[in-house]
Amino acid sequence: MNDGVEVFALPKRLTRALASASSAELDKLAGRWATRLRSEDGDDMTDDDLLVVLRGVARLAASAVNTGGGLYSWSF
Repeated sequence: MNDGVEVFALPKRLTRALASASSAELDKLAGRWATRLRSEDGDDMTDDDLLVVLRGVARLAASAVNTGGGLYSWSF
């Protein structure tokens, strides 16, 4: 049954890696992410700036690591 709720949780190891990633590492990851999205979705790829999105996620990951929490998302 699909109730329309999605939950996405990042493993602690990935959360810590994002929290400690350098700007250069985030740039490289965003480039790889964009390449993969383009290969999967072609012209329908998101218009969002993936580097900005990834840097925001990295800031959230740093906050999660500093407070002993986790990083997850949900939507309806």
